[in-house]
Amino acid sequence: MTNKLRAQDITFILVRPRYPGNIGATARILKNMGFSKLSLVLPSVLPTHPECFRLAVGAADLLKKAKVFDSIEEATKGLRFLVGTSRRTGKHRQDFVNLPDIQAKLPRKQKIGILFGAEERGMTNRELSHCHLVTMIPSNPDFPSLNLAQSVALIAYQLRLVLLSKEKIPEKKPLPLASMEQIEGMYQHLEKMLIKIKFLPSDNSFHMMRTLRGLLGRTGMTEREVRIIRGICRQVLYNVV
Repeated sequence: MTNKLRAQDITFILVRPRYPGNIGATARILKNMGFSKLSLVLPSVLPTHPECFRLAVGAADLLKKAKVFDSIEEATKGLRFLVGTSRRTGKHRQDFVNLPDIQAKLPRKQKIGILFGAEERGMTNRELSHCHLVTMIPSNPDFPSLNLAQSVALIAYQLRLVLLSKEKIPEKKPLPLASMEQIEGMYQHLEKMLIKIKFLPSDNSFHMMRTLRGLLGRTGMTEREVRIIRGICRQVLYNVV
């Protein structure tokens, strides 16, 4: 028995895509690589725009069933693991995973979302804070920027290789990872508790919370672990005068 990654568990999410051609080309690429789930967050046009269909070339069915949302939180409901994509590094952008190394980092038999940012600016630090890990395409450092559809193509191809891998992984029942809604509720509870005990300033908690999100996000928290953290928060808040 194998415990392999499954195409039906992966959703590609475009955040604020601007050009309908990129939306259409993304649909075609996903169908080429055997994926079928596409979501859009605040797109400039709906996926039924004529230019989207023109670039989809045979993948109109993916555009017709693509889902449109007003926020990342809505788009990731029901997912258990989020992978952000970015080419930009910095002091607040650490723990990147090179794309060829991503196979070992992805949980099996869990709902996974792959997030891509807008064409001009990519994903913001706040948007990346939702993700369990961030992957980077090892492109030429002197000219690293890739078109959105090209980025989707490379990552979808890498995931295709993972799907086709014959690596044997011992079959075991995976522990249920916490949903994104449960994770967000925990972070809000944790932030409230840390502000209450004056560990965090109430007017500038984002940077420290981003660090804590990165720390806890790397663990792939289970539902039970989230309940434990929230239990600690409740007890602390109850006892703090």
